Amino acid sequence: MIRVVSAQIRPGMTLAEHIYNEAGVVQLHAGTVLNESAAARLTEAGCGAIAVEDSRAEDVAVVHSIPREVMTRGRGLLREFREHVRVAGEAEGVRVPFDDLLALVRAIEESLEAAGQNTIEVSPLTMADEFDYIVPVNAATVSMFVAGKAGLVRRTHDVGLGALLCNIGTALTDDPAKHPEMSLKVLRQDQRFSAYSKAIVYQHEERHDGSGYPRGLAGNDVEPLARIVAVADMYCSLIAEGNQMGQRLSPQEAFDFVTSAAGFEFERTTVLGVMQYVAPYPVGTMVRLNTGERGVVTRVYKGLTTRPTLRVLYDANGAEAAQPYDVVLAAPENQTVLVAQACDL
Repeated sequence: MIRVVSAQIRPGMTLAEHIYNEAGVVQLHAGTVLNESAAARLTEAGCGAIAVEDSRAEDVAVVHSIPREVMTRGRGLLREFREHVRVAGEAEGVRVPFDDLLALVRAIEESLEAAGQNTIEVSPLTMADEFDYIVPVNAATVSMFVAGKAGLVRRTHDVGLGALLCNIGTALTDDPAKHPEMSLKVLRQDQRFSAYSKAIVYQHEERHDGSGYPRGLAGNDVEPLARIVAVADMYCSLIAEGNQMGQRLSPQEAFDFVTSAAGFEFERTTVLGVMQYVAPYPVGTMVRLNTGERGVVTRVYKGLTTRPTLRVLYDANGAEAAQPYDVVLAAPENQTVLVAQACDL
């Protein structure tokens, strides 16, 4: 299988997985050969990354950290809740769908356990109008994965709920500095949210150097779980259309941006703890090396996520390799070989 993002979908590709609509119903079945209409619909829907068949990568298994049906369900739930909050105009009296949110968190947790991965993948979001619905699900997924790896299994539900709703306050205010407080007020409408989830939504914009908001907290005054969500939310936002920077960064650019903030905006140990698991180029991604060769990522390593193993399909001149071959970027002899960028088939 090979992983392609929305902009790379073309007629003639064969789906290697089911595509679901927001109701959880299969829209397109695995094995479907995309015609122009189906390819256009998937591209316009900004469906994230999908797996397509390729005889040269038959043994490459594209495993989504979160199945498409869970992601689609989360997107629909957050869209509906955000609209409810926006129409309400104030936090007081908002009906929080706590049971549905908790069910989503549990579905994410079960999906992560079933995937059994050592790293986490985040599909770049290419539709700006989906930012407020997809980024929270991605951030919750990364945060829960990291919390679990850090031995904080008892807090993964708190982390997931906090990450899902940390930016819900933006539906009530256009002032960035006020949205954490608004988010907290929304959570206070349901007594079942823990103190940890409330701390996450209120402190996820605080920064290690004290430059954040709303209180300008610094260092150890920031709740550790909020630090994890802050890093995850930043990375997931940077690779999405519609972010505050006004431009979507590539996964590698976002990875470099976040890691460069270690010790400044973000506490260093937290950044290293999160980013050692984030795979800018997940298994199945087509990439171009600095040598000019192109291939598909076949393995990603914890702590060395920017130096995967790939199967080269095209040589430096762009010609298809008569016999694909593997390059292990983590090997000492390949220390000068780097992934330049993700690319099309």
